[in-house]
Amino acid sequence: MLQTMVPKSFRAMKFYFTTVYQEIWVGVAITAYAYYKISYGGKKAVADKSSGAGHH
Repeated sequence: MLQTMVPKSFRAMKFYFTTVYQEIWVGVAITAYAYYKISYGGKKAVADKSSGAGHH
């Protein structure tokens, strides 16, 4: 029973990795970049704006 299911899952995984996985990686890359910009770049930008306004 299990041996007959292995090839089917393998085929499904191959399809998953070749087509869907690429789209997921694009989404992951965009999400990670956005998270990085918000968590790091956002804080720096806010700090720069507040300190710049304080100096002026």
